[in-house]
Amino acid sequence: MGRKREEYDWLNDPFDEKKAAEELQQAQMSGCSRLGVLLALLVVVALVVLVAVVACGALSLGSDLGS
Repeated sequence: MGRKREEYDWLNDPFDEKKAAEELQQAQMSGCSRLGVLLALLVVVALVVLVAVVACGALSLGSDLGS
């Protein structure tokens, strides 16, 4: 009888299906948003590289024409 009885935490109910579904949806949304940010970053890097290549090509053509 000296054992302490564990109290049930009603605010953090581990069997609350609605709360579990909401948490799962939030986790999926954060994963999708990370993927979106990663893809946007890749697109921006590709555009910067493309602009740099075109600019270098234009500069080399301009210097060839001037000589």
